[in-house]
Amino acid sequence: MMEQICQQLFAFVDHKDPFMPAGVEEEELPGPILSILGARAFDRVHLFHTPQLSQAATSTEEAIQDRWPECRVVHHELPVSDPKDYSSVMGALARQVRHIAGSSTDTENFVCVSSGTAEMRAAWFLLAASGVLPATLLQVGSPAEPLFGAGNVKEVRLDGADWSSLRDLVMPQEYFSISKDEEQPPAFSRPFADACSAPTARRQSEPAYPGLEDALLKLGIFVGSAVLREAAERAAIAAGSELPVLLLGETGTGKDLFARLLHELSDRREQPLVAVNCAAIPKELVESHLFGHVKGAFTGAAMEQKGKFEQADGGTLFLDEIGELPLDAQAKLLRVVQDGRVEPVGSQKPRNVDVRIVAATNRDLRQEIAAGRFREDLFYRLEVVQIKLPALRERPGEIPGLAAALLKRINMRRSRPRQLSKDALRRLERYVWPGNVRELSNVLERSVLYARKDVLEPEELLITSRPHAADPLATLPEPAPGFSLELFLLQARKHLILRALEKCRGNQSGAAELLGVSKQAVSKFLKGKLDNRG
Repeated sequence: MMEQICQQLFAFVDHKDPFMPAGVEEEELPGPILSILGARAFDRVHLFHTPQLSQAATSTEEAIQDRWPECRVVHHELPVSDPKDYSSVMGALARQVRHIAGSSTDTENFVCVSSGTAEMRAAWFLLAASGVLPATLLQVGSPAEPLFGAGNVKEVRLDGADWSSLRDLVMPQEYFSISKDEEQPPAFSRPFADACSAPTARRQSEPAYPGLEDALLKLGIFVGSAVLREAAERAAIAAGSELPVLLLGETGTGKDLFARLLHELSDRREQPLVAVNCAAIPKELVESHLFGHVKGAFTGAAMEQKGKFEQADGGTLFLDEIGELPLDAQAKLLRVVQDGRVEPVGSQKPRNVDVRIVAATNRDLRQEIAAGRFREDLFYRLEVVQIKLPALRERPGEIPGLAAALLKRINMRRSRPRQLSKDALRRLERYVWPGNVRELSNVLERSVLYARKDVLEPEELLITSRPHAADPLATLPEPAPGFSLELFLLQARKHLILRALEKCRGNQSGAAELLGVSKQAVSKFLKGKLDNRG
C-alpha cells in the first residue's frame, strides 16, 4: 500500500494575515494564507515570520486551527530585523528550508508568493527555481492588484504566459506606479523559464476563455453580474478575429476598458493600441489627424505627419465616440476599412496599413442614420461584431462588489484606508447612476478625499449629479427612528454648495449667486465652518 503524499504550504506571514478589512464596515476578507487554504487542502502549513509579526503569526495559526483542525501548523521565526534586507532574508530562509526539505519525504510542496515583501517573494522564487525547494508557486490575484479569497488563487506556471507575471512578484510596490506610456521591463527569456520549471508543477485545465481572467485583472475590470460577464466573454471570442468591433453603451460604462481588453486578448497585444477621441478633433483637422498629411498640404503643414492609422499599423485603432465624425470623414474612413489603405491629405499615393478597428459610441447609430448624420454603409462595415455594455442601473446587484473593488484601489494610494458603512452602501445601491461606473468611481474618490472619519456614512457620500427622476423630491429619505432632519438639511446644503462650486469652476462669487446666498456663506463652508444658519 502506497504511503499518502503529504501536501504542505510554505508562506510568509503578512500584515494582511489572517484577515484584512473589507470595504464595508465590520466585514473582513481572508488574507493571502487563508485564501489559499480555502482553495486547497493541506496537511501541513509552515508559517515563516519576522519577530515583528509574531502576533500575526499566532493569530493566523489560531484561524487555521479553527477552520481546518486537521491541518498541522509549524512556526518558523527568522532572526531578521529588516524584512527588506534581501541578503538576511534569503540566508535565514534558505537555511531553514534546506533543513525542512531534507527531513521531509513523500511531500508535495506549495509556496504562497502573494505575501511578504518583494525580497521575501524573490527568495521563494529562487529557492523553487533552483531546486532547493521543489514547489508549485501559488498566487492570489497579483501584487499590482491583490484580490484575496479562494476564487482568486491560481498556480503560477513557469512554462507559459504566467512566466512574465513573476516579474511582478519580485518587484516592489513602487514598480507598479510606472505610467502606462513608459516602456515596461522585459519578461524573462524562455530558455531560462524552461530550465527553471518546478518539477512538481501541475497544469490546470485550460479555461473556456484563455487569458480572460488575467486580462480582466490586469485592466482592473470588475465583473460581478451575468450580463457583464457575457459582454466580457463576447470580447474574448471576438479578440481572436480580425473583424471590426463596435462597442455600444452609455457614457461611463467602460467602453475604453473593453477596447483595451480586446487588444490585450488579441494576437496584436505586443503592437500599439492607438486611441482617438473623435469628439475632440476639430472638424477641419479630422482627415489630417486620422490619415496624416504631406508637407505643404495646407497652410501650417510644415512637415509630413503620420495619421493615427499609420501610427497603429500592425496594432489596434480605437475610435471612441465615432458617431461624432463628420460625414466627409466617414466616407474616407469607409474606404480605409474596405481597402486597408490610407491616403494622406495632399498625397495621391495611398499607403497600406494593417489595423484592427474597434469603434465605440454612446449614440444610437440607427437613429443617426435615419437623421442623415451617419453613413449606413459605414455602420454595416463596423458593426460586424457588436458588444453592448450595460448601464450600471441595469445591474444593481453588482454595485456592492464594484464599490468595494473601487474603494480598495483608492485605499492603496492612501496611508489611512476608508470603509463604507452598510447604510452608505445601501445609498449607493439606491442611486440610479446616470454617469455609470465612472460616476461611482468619482463619487468614491471625492468622498474619501473629504472624509473626516474612517467609516463613511450615507450623508458623507458626495453625490453631486442630478438623479434621473421627474420629481426632484422623489429621492428624499423616508423618516424613520434615528433620522435627523437637521443633519439631513445640513448635508443637503453641503451638496448644493459643492455642486454650485463645481459648476462655477471653484468661483465662490458665482456659486453664491447661483445659490442665492452670500459669498461669506460659501467661504464659511470651504473653511469647514458651515452651520444650519449660514
